[in-house]
Amino acid sequence: MNNFLESLLIIIVIYNRALEDCESFQSVLQMTEKESDINLYIYDNSKLPQKINDTQGVSMVYNHDSNNSGVSRAYNQGAFHAQKTNKKWILLLDQDTTLPSNILKEYKSSIDRHPDIKLFVPILLLENNRIFSPCVYKFKRGFHPKSINVGVNSLNQLTPVNSGMLINLDSFLNVGGYNDKIKLDFSDFQFIERFRQKYSDFYVLNTTCRQDFSNDEVSYSSQINRFRYYCNGARNIDKPSFIDKCQYGTIVFLRAIMLTIKYRKLRFLLIFINSYLKIN
Repeated sequence: MNNFLESLLIIIVIYNRALEDCESFQSVLQMTEKESDINLYIYDNSKLPQKINDTQGVSMVYNHDSNNSGVSRAYNQGAFHAQKTNKKWILLLDQDTTLPSNILKEYKSSIDRHPDIKLFVPILLLENNRIFSPCVYKFKRGFHPKSINVGVNSLNQLTPVNSGMLINLDSFLNVGGYNDKIKLDFSDFQFIERFRQKYSDFYVLNTTCRQDFSNDEVSYSSQINRFRYYCNGARNIDKPSFIDKCQYGTIVFLRAIMLTIKYRKLRFLLIFINSYLKIN
């Protein structure tokens, strides 16, 4: 187990939250009660930096990005740090994921049983117990599956989201990592599209984690900002075919219509025109 920990870098991306308040960080602290020498890379997209306190059992590197460059750049920077420090695996986490304290042992035992697999993920549940990841990705959208088969699965059938993915570092670099142009939405789907071109399968652990979106704002102003990210992701994701372009254009337009009806504001349609279509 110690060899695995030495080869692992955990990457947590945070935004506008104190590190100590993040579920993923608290989960890592619980792991230190059973393990030691956990390597942690914190990428903070908040406007202002925060003071990071030394934590026993955790070796931390803190990178503050006041420009809020997004999760794709954060994971790529974490991977580059992992490469410089001779790691073999990276574990990607966002700030709102709660993991069981024994999950590192589950990752390790799964790797030992399936050394040919380069991507391992837990089952990620929402508060209502719906399966959030892996999801069924169709028509450029993710859908909640009713059940998941533990074990080896095809990336042509299921798509995991960012948080909880344990990725072999050489494989991550081999596929070109994340698309830096995609700041948030579609970042994981773009990465998996790249990844499955070279690696067809991934492994689902018999382990569940929790994803908590309760801290996400639902105000009109926050939805305006979030929709801009959605347009950014859809515009910058690779679209190798005309069908891809039509599908992404359709889902973004439908999202704009839905938000326009919900908030009774034309602002969302203007963002679609200016940020996705780039008609100014």
